[in-house]
Amino acid sequence: MEVGCGAGNAVFPLLEDIEDPRLFVHACDFSKAAVDVVKSSDAYDPSRCDAFVWDLAGPELPPSVEPGSIDIMLMIFVFSALHPDQWAAAVENAHRLLKPGGLLLFRDYGRNDLTQLRFKKERLLADNLYIRGDGTRVYFFTNEELAAVFGGRFAVEQNAVDRRLLVNRKRELKMFRVWLQAKFRKPISAD
Repeated sequence: MEVGCGAGNAVFPLLEDIEDPRLFVHACDFSKAAVDVVKSSDAYDPSRCDAFVWDLAGPELPPSVEPGSIDIMLMIFVFSALHPDQWAAAVENAHRLLKPGGLLLFRDYGRNDLTQLRFKKERLLADNLYIRGDGTRVYFFTNEELAAVFGGRFAVEQNAVDRRLLVNRKRELKMFRVWLQAKFRKPISAD
């Protein structure tokens, strides 16, 4: 399951690269427009993929996904769009959807990423939480925060910082990027 599938940039390569007929991908996004893009793609095959609108932090699980049925869940630059008040509900929903032993693969913005440093003060909503020009929020995490947010429900298998210096030689720009990458596993024991 990919939460925050956007235009299908992870879903479609997975479906193309993994020909195993047992693979079925649930692709969801908060944005109906994004889900419509996925469904309108020539690569969209409803026999191998179900794309739908869903709010990760909402009160209901998606009706087309059985609780405890997901082997692997992707959250790539999704959690940062949530308000910190929504984190607990989002973690609980992910926990309810994953099978015992299921894996949550996480990638998002780290503290002091170039994106954060470029925000103007009037875009600051709360500590490390900003609002973009399009009205969406973005939060910048530390490893300690991720461990605290996910560690109560999941075993933390990886919680790393990916620091990169990207150089645009033509424009002579150096861009310092900071992303967090983590793996969280739902315990096998019932809880």
